Amino acid sequence: QQADVFRIMEVEKLISYLFLTLILAVACFNVVGSLSMLILEKREDIHTLQCLGASQGLIGRIFLMHGWLISAIGAVVGTVLGVGLCWLQEATGIVSMGGSGAFVVEAYPVSIHLSDLVVILLTVLVVGGLTAWIPVRAFASTKR
Repeated sequence: QQADVFRIMEVEKLISYLFLTLILAVACFNVVGSLSMLILEKREDIHTLQCLGASQGLIGRIFLMHGWLISAIGAVVGTVLGVGLCWLQEATGIVSMGGSGAFVVEAYPVSIHLSDLVVILLTVLVVGGLTAWIPVRAFASTKR
């Protein structure tokens, strides 16, 4: 009966997703900076690993794994916190709609969908993986 309202809600959800993905991309500059600083700080350790026979590819994969772990841990912690906050909103209605009984429901309604969680997790992991790859690629292109 309310097809237009549901379409507007879907567009609103898409726009929210795009804005939050943009915020994620900006936040990923932090990961690039921290991995770059880690690579610079660990030059002596990198040299030791090379003397022990580690190839530059292996050392690059170590730093890439470090970046992926940062992204994966952030994705899991963020998902757990987000689902927890949504559950808390459903259970207690912390965020109210306001007004003086003008709405059918008193608290802001939330709904958790598994497909949304999967899309969010995949987005964070892909953007985080690409972000970790940038400083590692720069490291791999330098001559030792």
